[in-house]
Amino acid sequence: MELSRREKVLLQLLLAQKEFKPAVFFQEKLYVSLKTVYTDLANLEEKINTYGLTVSRLPRKGVKLEGSPEAREKAYQLIVTEKTTVDEYSPEYRKLFLFANYFFAKKPMHYQEFADYFYVSYQSIKKDVDEIFTFCRTKNVDVVMTTKGLKLEAEESVQQATFKSFLEKYTDSARLDHAAIQSLFEPKIVALTATLISELSLTLGRQLNSYFVESLTVSLEIFLSRICLGIHLEQQENLVFEKIKQMKLYMVGVSFSERIEKELAVSLVDTDIQYLCSLLLAHGIEPYMQITEKREANVIQVTEEMIVKMSRLLDTDLTQDHLLLQALLSHIVPMIHRLQNGMLVKNPLLKLIKKQYSTMFTLTKYAIGALEKSFALSLTEDEVSFLTIHFQLAFEKIKVTKHVLIVCNYGLATSELIFNRIKQTISATTVLEIISKEKLASTSLESVDLIISTVPLEAVSPPVLYVSPLPSTEEIAMISANLSNINENEKKFHSAKYQSSKLLQKYLDPAFLYINQPFGTKKEVLDFLAESYLNHHLVTTDFKQSLYAREELGSTGLKTGVAIPHADPQTVKTTKLTFVTLPKAIKWGDTEVQLVVLLAIAEENMSEAKELIASIYDLFNSPEEIRWVVSSKSREELYRKLVKGGNPDVF
Repeated sequence: MELSRREKVLLQLLLAQKEFKPAVFFQEKLYVSLKTVYTDLANLEEKINTYGLTVSRLPRKGVKLEGSPEAREKAYQLIVTEKTTVDEYSPEYRKLFLFANYFFAKKPMHYQEFADYFYVSYQSIKKDVDEIFTFCRTKNVDVVMTTKGLKLEAEESVQQATFKSFLEKYTDSARLDHAAIQSLFEPKIVALTATLISELSLTLGRQLNSYFVESLTVSLEIFLSRICLGIHLEQQENLVFEKIKQMKLYMVGVSFSERIEKELAVSLVDTDIQYLCSLLLAHGIEPYMQITEKREANVIQVTEEMIVKMSRLLDTDLTQDHLLLQALLSHIVPMIHRLQNGMLVKNPLLKLIKKQYSTMFTLTKYAIGALEKSFALSLTEDEVSFLTIHFQLAFEKIKVTKHVLIVCNYGLATSELIFNRIKQTISATTVLEIISKEKLASTSLESVDLIISTVPLEAVSPPVLYVSPLPSTEEIAMISANLSNINENEKKFHSAKYQSSKLLQKYLDPAFLYINQPFGTKKEVLDFLAESYLNHHLVTTDFKQSLYAREELGSTGLKTGVAIPHADPQTVKTTKLTFVTLPKAIKWGDTEVQLVVLLAIAEENMSEAKELIASIYDLFNSPEEIRWVVSSKSREELYRKLVKGGNPDVF
């Protein structure tokens, strides 16, 4: 009995796990589809049954290897890999060479040229090509022969995965050695790939698993060979809460891309970089940085303090997550050098992160104060969003996070309305995302807990709740109940403090509620608020500068019609909320606002920041709510509306 290379790694993973693991765990480790994981599990089970081993399966939990210690010991012997050689004129190698020539050559060879090269008949080559056709079709990839050679009709990521699967088929069955595989690629690509992986291993400070090194090597060589032909990756249709997992490796991908562009004289686009991130993540790479120089000791200290502060803000202990510390350091150390030299990096997911992880993004802004002060920096929103990703992923490891999709075919405005209405009633650990019915069919729903839809859907694995395009109060209550049933002990995003309005009342003062103020510009509003706070001895003299500095990093105006400016907590002496309504909307960044909420939180009250920010965001989730608040005719009326927490007609 012979196990394929992937089956050996699958067996190794099963032997190492003591608990049930979902299929997606093995999918991410092996970089294959879920269907392939299920097929490999079935094939492997047939081969290991004679050893007294079985694969147990439990719904919603996954799979686990069962067997005695003696049986497991025998199974370990199956993992041992023998060194092999290959005849480069063998039929197996010839088929790989043909496919590689069609896939990577600028001008592929013709049938007769292949026949002459391998000293075989024209008919033998035609038979080999027919086998390539058959294999591609088993992967649901259409293939045609054109005047320019073999052409696969599929997205680029699917084409690359298909070639790799073909290669793995023959390396497993024919036992082709490493040298034979490398001969399929140009020497400069082989050399660059080896350098990239070697430098990655040095950065991580550890030796990578040999199977993952081999698999990542081939994936990168395929990717680079196609890039040299000017072929780029398509935009990946992943859900945002899947994309952020890849984005934690974005800076590693950027570093790879810079080296690739320099060495191969090619240009990479952002979709190429994101694909690189997905390759690295799938092969078990985590952000890591070895820091040995004493001058970096201050970075470690400040980063650890930031984690402590975020733990306090989130009411969740992140200090024991050593991977979080390493991930943050791997971003912060080069970030400091970038910002000090005026080098700006863009996060392609910035808008989505600010929308779907608004609370975590805002809390991260509060947590970076000491970092900015220590190194005399002002972090851009792009840099803040990268840090937000690391904190969000660390938070999700501790708190059970539910992922909910909203499916709506009534246009963007309706989708946004449903999104905002549902968001008001869900917990902080529930992530919402809008998706069209068309994209749903091609999206993996493995990590989705609930689908909320306004249109009929075909059978899908997650439970589906159907609501009207304008969800009623009863429908919203039904959604909340279903989410609660997924995890009954989950803390609600609308906190008990807010529901009783005590926290909001604590920092509300009728004297700081300003009705129908005739300001015409953002500057007039900010100047008035900064001077008011300074005159009341609520802030330091640096408060105004900090207020403007934050605005320069990115407008605090929301599309709903409210602006929420804020400053560094170190410039605030006493926590206070101020609300300003305007008779006419004014320009605030790229939007127009008629309500301004100045959020000034002192260091001593940072433990309440999460609840306070969540309450403010909950209050102003739609233009209707803001218009209702702005319609207040007196301070007393505005105060009553804020304490009540929203318009009953809206909710």
